[in-house]
Amino acid sequence: MNPMLIVRGATLSGMAAAARLARLGHEVTLDRAGHAVDPLPRTIVLPATWRDLFKKSGAHLVTALNGAGLELVEAPPTRHELGDGTVLDLPAERGAQYYALSDAFSEEEAGRWRDLLDDLMPVWEAFRRHALEGTEPVRTKQQRSALWLDRTVADVAGRLTTPLADVVLALGPERPGMAALPLLLERMFGRWQVTEAGVPQPAERLVDLLWARLADRSVRIVDSNDGPADIDCRPHAPTTRWWQRRPALGTPIDDGGQLRASSTSPAGAAPWGQLASAALAVYELHERLTGEDPRPTNKAFTLPRLG
Repeated sequence: MNPMLIVRGATLSGMAAAARLARLGHEVTLDRAGHAVDPLPRTIVLPATWRDLFKKSGAHLVTALNGAGLELVEAPPTRHELGDGTVLDLPAERGAQYYALSDAFSEEEAGRWRDLLDDLMPVWEAFRRHALEGTEPVRTKQQRSALWLDRTVADVAGRLTTPLADVVLALGPERPGMAALPLLLERMFGRWQVTEAGVPQPAERLVDLLWARLADRSVRIVDSNDGPADIDCRPHAPTTRWWQRRPALGTPIDDGGQLRASSTSPAGAAPWGQLASAALAVYELHERLTGEDPRPTNKAFTLPRLG
């Protein structure tokens, strides 16, 4: 009989890891360990991470939503209040952004915004390799440059010549330029919200569905467990930023042999980042235990049949 696996911390990452492991056929205990899911933004970016979680833990997300009388629909444009008093409703779609910014400022400024976000595309691809979908170490100057670690958010905002720069600066002027990625993600993947009978709902309704999924997968929930954790999903304070770690320290999800997945993992604190970190930790743990590679890149792998 397979040993009971312990996931410590009932964070979003912990719940996601427990659900995935159980669907892979493992017996799982989720140790709440005094941790809970942090409040979620009302709007959802990168809904594909939620869809993948529900698909890889049982029924599809739309099935779970329908069963609860919920829908996932496009959210209204983001409202930004700029430093000069301008109120800007910024759509997510590329063309709509251009026309909205042309009307609010000028075609030239709209073009600068469009080009800034276009230039973030290679940064997104590098971030996916190093943190979101993989754990490739950051070793070279070229890799640091590809992640915009050689510039700040203030440097990025400096490409704009109107109060529109405030939208970028709000992300934190001293943070690495990579922190501007959410601006691109909204344009690429849109902004979404949960609704019930057309009424917007808090994104935590998705967490409710995830609790139900854990019950469906027979995950054991306890308030404490003294044994060692197979995946530690409590937020922790790393001694160095993930891109500064030497390869000898292991992958960003594996600190000295301990698999971790949380809001302080390399993918970041956004819900989509926490869900991605959980997936990486589960892939690694399942392969260690069984020799099977369950990553999406392994087309030969199929989930076990549900009993």
